[in-house]
Amino acid sequence: MRQVHSSAFAAVLVITTSAWAGGGPYPVDAGYDQASSRTRAQVIAELREAQRLGLMSSVEGDFPNIAVSGGTGNAFSAGDPRTVRARVHAETVEAGRLGVLGSGEGNPPVATASQEELIAAAGRRAVDDILVAQRAVSTIGK
Repeated sequence: MRQVHSSAFAAVLVITTSAWAGGGPYPVDAGYDQASSRTRAQVIAELREAQRLGLMSSVEGDFPNIAVSGGTGNAFSAGDPRTVRARVHAETVEAGRLGVLGSGEGNPPVATASQEELIAAAGRRAVDDILVAQRAVSTIGK
C-alpha cells in the first residue's frame, strides 16, 4: 500500500513540475516594464487642470457632477438622485414589461430598436413627471 502511495505521489510530482517548466507568472505581465513618457510634474499639472475644469473632484471618493445624455438628447443631471432613480425605475419596469430583462444564465434577451425607444421614452416620461412636480411645488411656494 505504501508503494502505491509513493508511486502515485511521484506521478503527481512529475505531472505538476512539467506545468512549471515554462517559468514565470501566468499570464505574462505585459506593459508594466515600459516607463511612462510623462514626468511626475506633468501628471500633477494635468490633475490640477482637470480639477480646475471641474472634471475631477479634489475629495477622495467623490465623483464629478456631469451631464449624462439619455441617448436622444434628453440630458439630465447625474447629481439629482430623484431624477436618476425615477428614470432607472421606469426604464427597468418598461424593459420587464417588454420581456428584455435577462435573469440567470444563458443568452440575455436583446432589445430591438423599437423596444429600446419605448424603454427610453418611459425614462423620459418619468423624468418629465418629476420635473413637472418640482415646478408645481415651486410655484405653490411663491
